[in-house]
Amino acid sequence: MDADRRRGFADVDDALFDTTQIPLTSRDIRTVGELLHDVDHTARHLLMDVAGDDAGRLLHGWPDLVTAASSLWSSLPGQGFGAGAHTRDEPITRLVSVGDAIGRSLGSSSWPQASRPDRRMTQMTRTLGHASDLVHRYGADIPVQRAESFRDLEAARARIMHALYVSAHAVGVSLHQHGHSRYQAALGTNRPIELNRRHSPYAVPPTTEWIRRMAVSEAAAGRYLDGRFTQALRGEANRPIEDDTRISRALAGWDIQAHRTLASDAWPTNMVLIARTQGLIAGAAMVLVDAAQHAGHLEPTDRLSPTIAEAGRAWSNLASRWGDLTAPDDRLDPDLMRTAAEVRAAYRELTHASTTMASLDVIAAGPGLLPGIDATLHTLESSSELAYVVAEKAEAPNLTGPARALSIRAHNDIEAGLATQAPDGDVVWVSPHDILARRIVPAPRPVVDGLRQANLRTVDACHSAASASAAYCRTPKASLVQQDAGVLEQRAAERQPRVHVPPERHRGR
Repeated sequence: MDADRRRGFADVDDALFDTTQIPLTSRDIRTVGELLHDVDHTARHLLMDVAGDDAGRLLHGWPDLVTAASSLWSSLPGQGFGAGAHTRDEPITRLVSVGDAIGRSLGSSSWPQASRPDRRMTQMTRTLGHASDLVHRYGADIPVQRAESFRDLEAARARIMHALYVSAHAVGVSLHQHGHSRYQAALGTNRPIELNRRHSPYAVPPTTEWIRRMAVSEAAAGRYLDGRFTQALRGEANRPIEDDTRISRALAGWDIQAHRTLASDAWPTNMVLIARTQGLIAGAAMVLVDAAQHAGHLEPTDRLSPTIAEAGRAWSNLASRWGDLTAPDDRLDPDLMRTAAEVRAAYRELTHASTTMASLDVIAAGPGLLPGIDATLHTLESSSELAYVVAEKAEAPNLTGPARALSIRAHNDIEAGLATQAPDGDVVWVSPHDILARRIVPAPRPVVDGLRQANLRTVDACHSAASASAAYCRTPKASLVQQDAGVLEQRAAERQPRVHVPPERHRGR
């Protein structure tokens, strides 16, 4: 009898602890369409932030990115379905061919030297791989015979190709900037570099062949998108909002993960993403506030939107300054990237209609507006606490960054009056040898001073936004708000020597 009972309990234990039955609380819940939006978002940021020093790492990441895009492309259902299917798939085949050739050449070329791929390339590759896994798992359930499903699949292919097009252009821009830097460095020496007369002027050795191959890739993607991109995106399916608590859950997960990352040893590499995401939350808050006021859920006010906008500008400026301190080969926390992407997807689901911002009427009619505005305003209330934690990191000793970026920032801050000039006049804050060798150097005093001042402005702006948000929360939790206020008062008193917050901000909070 006892043996039978033990066997019975063993059967129950086996079922209880079956890993396939345990819900994953940290899983990525984004759809394939949202994953493709995220890839496109990352590609656009890559193009805006690219620099000549990134060229080698971008080249190393390009073959894997094309392979991941091709895998997703081929896994989409409906291959060979519809007119012009062969013509449609020809560009991705061409891109794979060029990407494979680049991958083979990288191993035998003297430049670029072996290195880890650019982290943004790696992020896009990983996201495309996740989308491909979803399609492999659920693609068979898509009714490709329906016109709306076919149009949605064509929109997905257009998204994939557009991300490759923008990324290829970003790699080309980086290679040209690298060639320009080599040309400038050779001026005045006994070995000047002659400009290219056949191609782009700064397609100089050893970047000439890489520029040509990336131009072929960009042209292949561009031919596919020409006259097709905007038309294809009109057929993109937009599912109705089924979970009106998604924004609140995304913001809660983001707040937890941001603090976890800041408590780890890897916080310098992730500070830019934290500040940018806080700026994105502020921007989304302005849209939701306008929609809520338009629908009559919030009383019109001249204080709420301006304070939120100022907080968003402060976070964006802070992100730019932390970006100067980030080494090109630093890695981002994958959990932080996932939670930040979920915040973007949750807001986009409510505020966007396919490719454009939705009208205020559409946003106001969305089922997620009221929970979303509540969660956003409560997040703005607590954002000053996160700003304090970020401000503490500016006090850390031995801040370092790329020599060129820090040199430019130091001299620009002094010329703009944001940092105090050295008593003995003009100072070369970063050695030209360090800049030429692309070394990681200690942050100069003007850079550190400017970063601290930017943190002061961010803390002050977040306090103003928190005070305004507390007054207009639709369903404020009084006990929790008072508790948060007490915590902030205590932390402000502890940090008063380093981070000055005007007393009236505390009274308003």
